[in-house]
Amino acid sequence: MDMPNTRPPTLDRAALEAKYAHAADDSAVSYAYYMGASNDNLEAIRVIDPLTTPGVKVFMGASTGNMLVDNPDTLDGIFRDCPTPIITHCEDTPMIDALHAIAREKYGEDIPASEHPLIRSREACIKSTRLAISLAQKHGTRLHVLHISTADELALFQPGPVKGKQITAETCVHFLHFDDRDHERLGFLIKCNPAIKSATDREAIIRALAEGRIDVLATDHAPHLLDEKAQKYDKAPSGLPLVQFALQVALQQVFEGKLTLERVVEAVSHAPATLFDVKQRGYLREGYAADLVLVDPRKPHTVTRGEVLSKCGWSPFEDETFHSSIASTFVNGKRVWDGSTIDDSVRGQRLTFDR
Repeated sequence: MDMPNTRPPTLDRAALEAKYAHAADDSAVSYAYYMGASNDNLEAIRVIDPLTTPGVKVFMGASTGNMLVDNPDTLDGIFRDCPTPIITHCEDTPMIDALHAIAREKYGEDIPASEHPLIRSREACIKSTRLAISLAQKHGTRLHVLHISTADELALFQPGPVKGKQITAETCVHFLHFDDRDHERLGFLIKCNPAIKSATDREAIIRALAEGRIDVLATDHAPHLLDEKAQKYDKAPSGLPLVQFALQVALQQVFEGKLTLERVVEAVSHAPATLFDVKQRGYLREGYAADLVLVDPRKPHTVTRGEVLSKCGWSPFEDETFHSSIASTFVNGKRVWDGSTIDDSVRGQRLTFDR
């Protein structure tokens, strides 16, 4: 399920269908596309067909692309009138801008990567998340909050099974794996929004995922090029490539005894299918699409740059060794990955929704 902050942004039905047409030609995996929100496309959101998109993405904090929704009346209208689930990126932009100005005054153009979690602060996250939840509660909106990165936000969500919840939460694999100490080693390669925060936050997020307070484990896949990431702070884009090694990152928590295998399966497969009403996927059931991955838990895997499949050509996990390897991946019953190569003849399908 791909985000709308692309070029061009996905802000109306025509842009949405153009992306589906493109994917039909060359996507090896099955796919869906989020509709995006802006300060001036409320009418397009009101009339969107709920069967064409998993949900509407609202950037309640500026991120990659110019899709910040900061007009209070527009935000209220989106939460009131949106016919699909709303998913949010929650950071408070005025708070971030003020902290960014302080850092620029101190460092000039040479703001270090270690300042990023201070600029994109925990306070900015929790203020915006509270606002999203209050709007959802006001209008009875089905809300899914993305990219939970702080321990502070966790008390805002309820533990337990995803089915029946009005408000749910998601975190990303890099928040389980990295903490702010890694900025010194990896610099802007792990610059992302929201920022990777402390080891204490990381451990709290893992515990919340284990108890179902965080419902979904996903990626915030953004394959920026190395030369883009090599720029100074203000120009280096936020985001990192994650999809290829995401399951192995998640399974590390199983090997370390922090998550059960069943909980990982629930968070990466069952819960997203339930939450977004995905039709006949996400479970091993007769009649469902055979989207399967075969994992070898006894074959360690050290990540190398040469094996990276993303067009960006690098991974933040390079030189790290995972306990497990991916032996095969099947999409709609066809093997697309045999442990070493992709079968370019396989094509995914457009996801459909049972709403």
